Amino acid sequence: CRNLGCGAVKPLDDGFATFHESSSTFLMHSRSEGFAVPYPGRYRVAINAYAYQASTPVTLTVYLASGSGALALDNLVGSFDFVGDVPRSVELTPFLRPGDTVSPAVADADALPGDDPVRYFEPRGNFRDYKGEGIALRTMTIEGPLLETWPPPSTRALLTGLSFDEHGDVVLTKAPYEHVVEIVERFATRAFRRPLEAGELEAYAGLAEPLLAEGRPFVEALRLPLRAILSAPPFLYQAGTSGELDTFALATRLSYFLWRSMPDDALLAHAEAGRLFDAGVLAAEVERMLDDPRTQRFVKDFVGQSFRLYELRATAPDPRLYPEYDDRLGQAMERETELFLTELIARNESVGSLIDTDFAFLNRRLAEHYGVAGVEGQEMRRVSLPAESPRGGLLTQASILKVTANGTTTSPVPRGNFVLTQLLGQEPPPPPPGVAGLEPDTRGTMTIREQLDAHRTNAVCASCHRKIDPPGFALEAFDPIGGFRTHYRVSGGTPNVDGLDSPGPYTDGPPVDTSGVTPKGDAFSGIAEYKQLLSRELDQVARHLTAQLLVFSTGADVEFVDRDTVEAIVDAGRVEGHPVRSIIHQVAQSDLFRRR
Repeated sequence: CRNLGCGAVKPLDDGFATFHESSSTFLMHSRSEGFAVPYPGRYRVAINAYAYQASTPVTLTVYLASGSGALALDNLVGSFDFVGDVPRSVELTPFLRPGDTVSPAVADADALPGDDPVRYFEPRGNFRDYKGEGIALRTMTIEGPLLETWPPPSTRALLTGLSFDEHGDVVLTKAPYEHVVEIVERFATRAFRRPLEAGELEAYAGLAEPLLAEGRPFVEALRLPLRAILSAPPFLYQAGTSGELDTFALATRLSYFLWRSMPDDALLAHAEAGRLFDAGVLAAEVERMLDDPRTQRFVKDFVGQSFRLYELRATAPDPRLYPEYDDRLGQAMERETELFLTELIARNESVGSLIDTDFAFLNRRLAEHYGVAGVEGQEMRRVSLPAESPRGGLLTQASILKVTANGTTTSPVPRGNFVLTQLLGQEPPPPPPGVAGLEPDTRGTMTIREQLDAHRTNAVCASCHRKIDPPGFALEAFDPIGGFRTHYRVSGGTPNVDGLDSPGPYTDGPPVDTSGVTPKGDAFSGIAEYKQLLSRELDQVARHLTAQLLVFSTGADVEFVDRDTVEAIVDAGRVEGHPVRSIIHQVAQSDLFRRR
């Protein structure tokens, strides 16, 4: 109690119970009395706890703070459901730096009853008479940095040819400069992703000679050439002349495409032997790399750029209109899309899965948001969707619906533009000069559809909105945080959301109209019917995904003269429905990928 702010917790025989949603109490006292991170590294955080006075699952969240004050608690690193009063242990292994603090908190805490809830935090209050649900924390331990050996494997791999004593100190087995030459040659070859050119080894290794001559410690002298290598243009840039890539440049492009990092030893060995020009060897390397966990870097970056997930936190939902949004939901949204693309690649699913599927990746928090029953726990997993669910595919994922809204309102225009640009590759032209943008009315006096009807009386605007608006109308079934709706939420009125502790001052506004007509004259009513129409566009979806992958992997735009290469990849996958993994293989084998 003394170390945790007394009134903020309830003392128990085996620990204490916490009922509060903020971690600031733990943050404040950890600064002066808790664990101080001594060195940067990965640490094991183990918590033993149980649900307290709870008849439903209670979620324990763990935040990482890198600053002081409650506002520093902005990095959710773990969440765990506790059911019943039997203690259990949970673990997570965040990367911590000196000054970081790990702080637990109860998610979705009940509002404190009474006219004076502050009394619970006073020393005399101490939550002794409080009957709400909480988490009983028995122990919390932090262990690290987690290193099986010292020096760690990364250091041993760097310091080639050196031995170490029982304390981990360097033991030289030959002349110091000979060690420097050996280490620099291997390190520079990996860093530059090619064999060293004439004179490079001597130039970099020679930087250590003056320091060694002065009697400086070996490791200190070695740092100078290593720093120079990491500052050199061959490390920082992928330079080269136009034309066909050489074997090392091809290995580099492939590695940064699928792993977002330099080639490993196996890939460099193929490059050195010239085997990557063999289509079979290249295909085998692509397959090996796609099966490696490092492909998650590609997945995260690709969905961030191509599906705009890097914008997920660019807007904060209005807490008065959407009080149910929290960090756990935002984190689950992002992870759903990453796991979804990972699944399409792993199972070589058709690009049609981007339009619709009968599954989604959910945890309990996201399942509740989607209205899918029977999902327990905070671990994300593949879940079969009910037949009547509006979910499935990419467009109805909450992450996509959030990045195409502004946190307060939605508009068919940005959502329709997302479908045309990010999914179909048919980006509409920008609005004409002098045409004002639409500002949705949160008071509910005019729907966005009514505003668009008036907007389309301008003939210049109407031609583009015929294409943009239909997919946007279908996606109006979802609010700014991706929740399904039949009515717009409007400000004012009496709070009316069941199960929320502090709902905002809003009420149901006008009904949502999700009907529309495509430019081809096909009418639809609702997102399900629109998906059926969109499924006729598999070739175009595959065509644009191919172009996105080419841009992502080469850094160069796909030009009009490149259309034959793109069409060849589309033709190759048509019979099988354009499988995603196969498209990645075709991209890596293409002339555009193998040339600069």
